[in-house]
Formats: sequence, C-alpha cells, structure tokens
Amino acid sequence: MRDDTLVQAMHEVLKAVRMLKQRHMTTVPVGALGVLAAIRNHERAGPCHMKDLAAEHALDPSTISRAVAALGRAGLVARTADPSDGRASTLHLTDHGHAVLEGAQEQYEQRLTTALRDWSPQEIADLTAALRRFAHDLINSSTLEAAQ
Repeated sequence: MRDDTLVQAMHEVLKAVRMLKQRHMTTVPVGALGVLAAIRNHERAGPCHMKDLAAEHALDPSTISRAVAALGRAGLVARTADPSDGRASTLHLTDHGHAVLEGAQEQYEQRLTTALRDWSPQEIADLTAALRRFAHDLINSSTLEAAQ
C-alpha cells in the first residue's frame, strides 16, 4: 500500500481527536480522560488496579502511574488499599471525577452530534462499525507484530 491518501486521512482524524480532547485540558490532565473512563468502567465490574489499566491501554505501568497521580492531584481519582492484597491499591473515581467525566462525555456527544448533523443514521452506524473493525484489526496486527 503506497497510496498516501489513507495515511493523510488518519492524520486528519488524529488532529480532529486532539482538537476535541484539548477542550478539556483545563479540567482533566492531558491524555487522562480515557484513563478516567477506564477506571469508571472497571469500577462497574469490580476493583480497578493500575496494572489492569496499563494492560487495557497497552501502556507502560509507569505511564499509567503518572496519569493516575495527575488524576489524584486533580481530585478526580482516589486510591484505597486492596483488601485482598495489602501491597496493592484500588482506584476509584471521586464524586468530582464522576462529574468531570460526565461533563466531558456530554461535550463529546454534543460535538459529535453537531459534526454528524447531516449524516443519516445508517451512515453513522456504518462509520461506527468501520471504526470498531479498524481499531480491532490494527490492535491485532500490532499484537501479532510484537509477538514475532
């Protein structure tokens, strides 16, 4: 594949996502909104540990540790001792963390609704399916390359 059209389109998408995220830089540390959402999702299923977040985001544990520390300083995340392993701690969103995440998601939904206002429901469904497939395939190809 030598056609640069796809690569250029990916750069445009990444730019759009960066611009969308930058609107929340005053309330959420840069790059941490996804970590905040992941902690909330883990909370629903059970205790959330930093090692789980690192694995889920395919990031080094030190990167997650810095993000969690920033979220803690911002009053968005709290750590508590893990009752099953005293050496570990579990992560929980604070009330402020829940409110900030909810507000950010509402803004994301508003921006997406505005951007897609001329799209049909089928076009939105097709885009959603294609993005999910693309992300899945890209992650799987990266995993295969790393294993080789």
